[in-house]
Amino acid sequence: MRNLEANGYYNVAGLKRFFAIELEDYEDKENLLKEIFSKHQVGNSELFALDYELVKQLLLSFDGKVIFPKDIDKEKEFDEVSKAREESRLFTFYRKGIKNGDEIVFKDDENIIAKVVGEREVEYGGQVWKLTPLAYKIYEQRGKLNASGAGADYFKYKGKILRALPDIIN
Repeated sequence: MRNLEANGYYNVAGLKRFFAIELEDYEDKENLLKEIFSKHQVGNSELFALDYELVKQLLLSFDGKVIFPKDIDKEKEFDEVSKAREESRLFTFYRKGIKNGDEIVFKDDENIIAKVVGEREVEYGGQVWKLTPLAYKIYEQRGKLNASGAGADYFKYKGKILRALPDIIN
C-alpha cells in the first residue's frame, strides 16, 4: 500500500487494504498473477478490476502467512470464501458478455446509470458497489424500503433485465 500510495495512487477512490499474504518467491508469483489477470488491468497502472473474493481465494491457496487481516484461520477462511463465491455464481457480468466500462440502467429509472467495473461490481455515485446493495440503496433513497431479491433483477443492459440475459460463457 505504501508503495502504491508513494507512486501516485493515493487518490484512487476505494483503494484500501483488503487482504495480504507473505510469500516466499513473491516476485515470481506476482509476475504469474499479473500474467493471469492481464486482461483485467486498468490501463498501464498497477490496478486490476477483479472480483475481491476470487483474488482472496487464490491468495489463500498459496503457502504463506496471512498478514492482513491478522489472526485468521486460512483453511476456514478459504472454505468461507469458496462457499460465498459458489452462492454468488448465479450472476456475473462477464458470463453474460458484459465488459468493464459497459453501462447498465436501473429498471425503474433509466436515468440511473452504473458502469461495470468488475465481475460483480459497478461504479455509481463515485463508489464501487455490488448490485444488490446498490439496488437497496436506490430504493431506500426513493422511500421504498421493501425491495427484496437479487440485484441482477433490478438492472437492465440493452433493454433487458440482467438476470434474463443468456449466459455466453459457461
